[in-house]
Amino acid sequence: MGPKVKFTKAQIIDSAFEIAKTEGIDNITMRKIAEKMGSSVAPIYVNFKDVNELTEAVMERIMDISQRLLIEESTGNPFHDMGMASLRFAKEYSVLFRDLIMKNNSYMKGYDEKMIPVLIEEMKQDPELEGFTVDELKTILLKIRIFQLGLSVMAANGLLPKDYEKQDLMNILSSTANDVILSTRLSKNQSK
Repeated sequence: MGPKVKFTKAQIIDSAFEIAKTEGIDNITMRKIAEKMGSSVAPIYVNFKDVNELTEAVMERIMDISQRLLIEESTGNPFHDMGMASLRFAKEYSVLFRDLIMKNNSYMKGYDEKMIPVLIEEMKQDPELEGFTVDELKTILLKIRIFQLGLSVMAANGLLPKDYEKQDLMNILSSTANDVILSTRLSKNQSK
């Protein structure tokens, strides 16, 4: 009998992530991971008690990727950065994007709890958003996210016009963000 094959947690998560990336999060199974790794399921169960625990680890990886993309796009303009990061995620990880955004699931609950405060803090640094309360910033963020997610859904599903370049999409997102900020500022000034 040969030596038992040992895998690290990271290797198992890598395999599970690859399955999720190509087949979807709900298609992660211990058996599929074992097949991908050329092993039995035993080494996987040594590291993870069940598929739910492993899926949580994959979701942490997805959140890390999302944060990395946001950092890579860091220009000081939070809506530009969010839009570019979201469009990149939608295009580079289209199966995951569709799983997370277009299916009824609980995966995004942790994402919002982790990312919304980060985004609000970034918004506070933007001179264009000076003078808004945290609640107003949250409302602006929600409106922009609704538009940006729609744009990203179209990107993930190949529904955008073929002649639109990335810069065209960013111009549309920036224009919409400016409209939302302007209307919020006007509403705020009228209510004084």
